Amino acid sequence: MTAAGTGRITYLAMGDVTVYLLHGTAGDLLIDTGFLFKWRTLSKWIADYDVRSVFLTHGHPDHDWNAARMQKRGAKIYLSELDRGLPRHFLSQPVQATMPRYRARNLVQRFGGALTNSPRYTPEYLREGDADALRRLGFDAEIIPLPGHTYGSLGLLSDGVLYCGDAFTMIWKKPDITPHAVSPEQMTESLRTILRLSPEWLACGHGLPVRMEEAKPVIESFLKGKSHA
Repeated sequence: MTAAGTGRITYLAMGDVTVYLLHGTAGDLLIDTGFLFKWRTLSKWIADYDVRSVFLTHGHPDHDWNAARMQKRGAKIYLSELDRGLPRHFLSQPVQATMPRYRARNLVQRFGGALTNSPRYTPEYLREGDADALRRLGFDAEIIPLPGHTYGSLGLLSDGVLYCGDAFTMIWKKPDITPHAVSPEQMTESLRTILRLSPEWLACGHGLPVRMEEAKPVIESFLKGKSHA
């Protein structure tokens, strides 16, 4: 499935988890890999592409579950060094609710996280300040630190589209603040980063891509509430 932006957004929505693909000069880049029981759907979709690299926006199992299978196929896996201890140890970065209405959901998240450890894979770690790492691999994309949901959460900015992982969400088919954060303070700063960058599209890890003009009022309202807290 695709959606039009200033560039072409190529994505596969698998339930409430969405993965994306970028074309490069030496193969294609898969952004996140989806969750448990989605490998057959994912592998069928990427059969039409030349995926040689996988960029994980963060190390939660709903995003990295199929990274091990991609690595067995020969793809290189890239993950922030700040999420080094997170894969297979979800609760090493315990998340908290970003707003009161998400407290019950957060309890479910913690319980589920204790039961779901991704299959083991060995990533190549991206370090802070290495914004051009993917450009050196042939992808027209800048790495954008978006910490908060996890300490190592990363986004990719390419051709007017910010592939933002869980820094923002469309999980309920409408723009919303991500329910969980290991650091609400860092997440707040990352939302300010998104406003500063002002891409045309936000390609979220949950739900479909959303135009920035729709997401902006939701972010601004949240930040205004924080400033008055």
